[in-house]
Amino acid sequence: MAAGVLAAGCVGIVGVAGASPHEGTADNTVGTAAAASTPHAAEQPEAAQTYARQVPAPGGTTKPPTATPPNPPAATTKPPQPPQPSSTAKPPKPPKTDGKHTGRATFHSTGLGSCGQVNNDRDLVVALSSELMPGYPSPNCGKKIRVSYKGKSVDVTVTDTSPGSGRYDLDLSPAAFDRLGDRSQGMLYGVTWKFL
Repeated sequence: MAAGVLAAGCVGIVGVAGASPHEGTADNTVGTAAAASTPHAAEQPEAAQTYARQVPAPGGTTKPPTATPPNPPAATTKPPQPPQPSSTAKPPKPPKTDGKHTGRATFHSTGLGSCGQVNNDRDLVVALSSELMPGYPSPNCGKKIRVSYKGKSVDVTVTDTSPGSGRYDLDLSPAAFDRLGDRSQGMLYGVTWKFL
């Protein structure tokens, strides 16, 4: 006969040597029943299958190889270089202010000029072109000029700039213009002038 030992809290069968074949079968039956009564024993294969389904297949996360683009060919031509300034080039000469000049004469309403002086139409003043009035105030501010036209002349003082005039054109006050011609003419061509 087989002797069984029952442990507290566990179900198990310990076989004794010399048991009959029938007793072994009984022991096996009891052992199978004991295994079936173990908690979660029947659920383990299903849990293992579930876990197997959640784990990705080996190599499933590997990215496909990407092709490396070839290096672009090296540039063989040099970029154009900016022209270098010539060391022998001379700066442009400022326009002459000495000697006699020829230009046109117009007239304008006076007021505050670019030399910072306020004049009225009765004053004998003149505005020179922007080329002859550099900076502020211009070094030509306050200089005297003698203007001549067809045998008449008038001395005027530089007090303003005339941006729209040609290099040697003059923009006279109405009183100065009246000394040379009639305002109805609007403009006098071929006036000559020089700094005093």
